[in-house]
Amino acid sequence: MKKLLSILLLTSFSLASYAGENAMSDNGHNAMSSAKSSSGVHFYGRMYVGYDDRQVGSGSADDESLEDSGNKSRLGLKFKENLGGGLQLIGNLEYKFDGIDGTSEDGVTNCNTTNDCRTFNLHVGNLGLKTGLGYFGAGTYESPYKTMGQFDHNIDTAWAMNQHGATSAGNAGIDGNVEGMFAYHNQMGPLELSYMVAVNDSETAAGDQSNTDQGDYTMGLQLKDMFMSGLVVGYSRSHSQDLGTSNDRFYASMKVLPNAGVFVSLEDLQINGSYSNINGAQGDVTTIGTHYSMGSTDLQVVYAKGDSDGAATQDYKTLGLSAKMNLSKTSDLTFGYAKQDFDSTGSDVTTRGIGLTHRF
Repeated sequence: MKKLLSILLLTSFSLASYAGENAMSDNGHNAMSSAKSSSGVHFYGRMYVGYDDRQVGSGSADDESLEDSGNKSRLGLKFKENLGGGLQLIGNLEYKFDGIDGTSEDGVTNCNTTNDCRTFNLHVGNLGLKTGLGYFGAGTYESPYKTMGQFDHNIDTAWAMNQHGATSAGNAGIDGNVEGMFAYHNQMGPLELSYMVAVNDSETAAGDQSNTDQGDYTMGLQLKDMFMSGLVVGYSRSHSQDLGTSNDRFYASMKVLPNAGVFVSLEDLQINGSYSNINGAQGDVTTIGTHYSMGSTDLQVVYAKGDSDGAATQDYKTLGLSAKMNLSKTSDLTFGYAKQDFDSTGSDVTTRGIGLTHRF
């Protein structure tokens, strides 16, 4: 009952804000958003339900579940207010939630600082100014390491690339949302630039509960249609000030046919937890893939190789296959399969699943 009341309260608050503002306009680029009011406040969301069958190791039992294991479901508010003189105030508030079991982690009953049992989990919350020199803001953001060059249609699902080592994992990788950040973003013709730096600092661990430390930064540079039409190339980095290490990524994508494209990603992962979620492991991940559209269906094929800097038992190969069928402009049904095959051990990870998504 408490979880149901929480959902109703947040929805009521969102709808009240949606109807109550007067001097704002919004033409934001969030792909999940489709509903607008005349006031300009933008209420958006995404509902997801998935069924997956996951097996770790050849001798282990299957783990079958009906859930939103990646918290792909979202509720959010966006607005953009003209302040005059070429200035715009931009705000975004977005929460992850699991609409199936009502908690932000799978099957959690022992709630503590590690296991989060909140129904809603803040994903993005920031305010900033758009000026003639670009966007300046502060708060919690999705990292440009995640948003720039994001090729995976299955992100936040059980069979996503980052869940099987085909890309980096964790907040310093493709999963990344970063807290306590000053942010800058600008689009200058074919060049897109994004830079964020953490400012939170505390003398005690209990005084700073953000997932970043002062001096941590993340950045991205991207060129689109500069060298040839349909070609995108980019570089991104996540840096840990405390560890003195970084994750670096070069990527590119090319539209080779009207209904087909290819992409490649090269990652050098030195921040703990980024290399296939293996604690303490570091290494390189090379990923190649393609998207091919047939009518309302998009096929994604991905192959990746993880080369550990440490033990040979941490080297692996990953294959991912999926078919996303667009049921309408706002709904899709996706079938997915992914297997991470470790070269020297029997701890392979295989996931099969189906997911239904509706955006509003």
